[in-house]
Amino acid sequence: MSVAINEQWQTDHDDDFVIVVSEEEYLAAAKRALDDLGLTYAELEKQAAEGCFTSAQARALWVSIGGTVGL
Repeated sequence: MSVAINEQWQTDHDDDFVIVVSEEEYLAAAKRALDDLGLTYAELEKQAAEGCFTSAQARALWVSIGGTVGL
């Protein structure tokens, strides 16, 4: 997923950063990532429920967006 960075904060740890994006940017990035994989959110959600992903990229995307959007 790629998004434009609106804000970036450093945390108490030297190597941790929090990147803030708008809801619209997050949803657009999630949709692009799904499109890149040729999946709908429903298809990805089904793969997660069955515990059987079509690719490592699909699993990684679920870890990133699973349960957070209803595209």
